Amino acid sequence: MDIYSSHFSLKSSLEDIFGRDAWYQLKETTDVSVWKKYIAKTLKALNVASQQTVLVHDNEWREDFTKTINDGLERIKVLNDIDELISELANTLLKISFLQIGFMPNKKAVDNQVTLKKENWKLDKFRTVLYTQTLEQKENLFKHKQQKQIGFRQQNELLAEYRRSKSKLSYSEWCYEMGKA
Repeated sequence: MDIYSSHFSLKSSLEDIFGRDAWYQLKETTDVSVWKKYIAKTLKALNVASQQTVLVHDNEWREDFTKTINDGLERIKVLNDIDELISELANTLLKISFLQIGFMPNKKAVDNQVTLKKENWKLDKFRTVLYTQTLEQKENLFKHKQQKQIGFRQQNELLAEYRRSKSKLSYSEWCYEMGKA
């Protein structure tokens, strides 16, 4: 693998998050400042996204989440190697992932190997995660999946047909009833 094809999946994810310009800036660069910029921007975007999206939470969770992001940002500032930057991003995201489930486990004091027994991984000691979905969100998800499956143009034709039908059903219900889901 040459230096330009390394980290391809991360570059692709950053393009998904920040657009085509991110891909072009990272595509063939070994400039640490460019990588720092996008890795820091990723963590900052995650923090903003959590503030805008996670509406029901306890104050301690918010503090832990923000502290984890800020700690990662501080460590990124002093790193001068792309692999170290990516490692720090992975470290911060791993901690965030566990915080999203309940809390970051700390098994450092355990002498034995920690197994994947389910009792070792029940992380609801401090809080329970609850994902809910409004009717609008269900419809948005249905439309998103449908568009990926049948394409933008065909979906627009179906939406137009749905509007003309003046159905009282939701769009997804109408599609199922009409055999178009």
